Amino acid sequence: MKALFNIARGSARDTLRILPAEIPEPGPGQVRVRVAVSGVNPSDVKLRSGAQGPMVADKVIVHNDGAGVIDAVGAGVDPGRVGERVWLFNANRSPSGVSQGTVGTAAEYVCVNSLQAAPLPEGVSYEIGACLGVPAMTAHRAVLAAGPVRGRTLLVTGGAGAVGHSAIQIATGLGARVIATVSSAEKAEIARAAGAEVTIDYRTEDLGARLLEVAGDSGVDHVVDVDLAAHVGLYPRIIRPGGSAAAYATATNLTPSIPFYPLAMRNISLHPVYVYSIDEGAKMAAIGDINALLAEGRLAPRIARVFAFDDFVAAHEAQETGALSGNAVLRL
Repeated sequence: MKALFNIARGSARDTLRILPAEIPEPGPGQVRVRVAVSGVNPSDVKLRSGAQGPMVADKVIVHNDGAGVIDAVGAGVDPGRVGERVWLFNANRSPSGVSQGTVGTAAEYVCVNSLQAAPLPEGVSYEIGACLGVPAMTAHRAVLAAGPVRGRTLLVTGGAGAVGHSAIQIATGLGARVIATVSSAEKAEIARAAGAEVTIDYRTEDLGARLLEVAGDSGVDHVVDVDLAAHVGLYPRIIRPGGSAAAYATATNLTPSIPFYPLAMRNISLHPVYVYSIDEGAKMAAIGDINALLAEGRLAPRIARVFAFDDFVAAHEAQETGALSGNAVLRL
């Protein structure tokens, strides 16, 4: 089979190669998937570049997310799963999810634990399926980190990004009202189309004042945050007493300062989110809600561009530059 390997840390052009590989055989508890589409996430790009640590082997097959068809199963797995359409997550991670593994979805075949191959609802494309693992599961965990959201008001920062877009759809699909931040009129349209009731352009508007204007003086119930460092100073002002925030990134400062006492005085809880290491219960809850919303047509990740497999360098570079409003995928 052919597979896309990372052979060193550095630029996509210098470190990614399509090379031949043996077709893997599923072990106990595993399924083998014939991959149709592989997702390209920011975390895949950061891992390849070296931002998330050194190589764990001489070469590794890249990418965490994908979609395809189960064509073989290992011992202990229901043989009835052969032929099932599935979406994949955490393929390029260790069982704990914390460290990098050596196989990923950028290959014609991949073997994963049965849980990591979630059923793909009828009528949902493989391209959409390849956008669910990191973005939608991160969004689900961040939306629900502090409990159910029905009837609550949420702030989603970066509402036009891959995670933010899914967070808006998941939150509204589960009964929440959503306010989203954006950085342009075009991105405001994307966030509103996803279900945001109000958008706030943080580049041209006073986020704190505008948010209290639309959410009420007590603030929002919960924040889904793409940049903790940029917003944590605002939390005591914009989150109601007893409210919460879940942050899945902190791009502007990797070691942000936390205003402990202002947060404590309002009993605001913080929930850092790292999708790869969430527990099995949270994974199962995410799969259930994501698939239900997909089947209902209430979750539709935004695909910015579909790349041919041979265009892997362009795909990584497009993701790396932040030029895409939505997900990038490779079609095998």
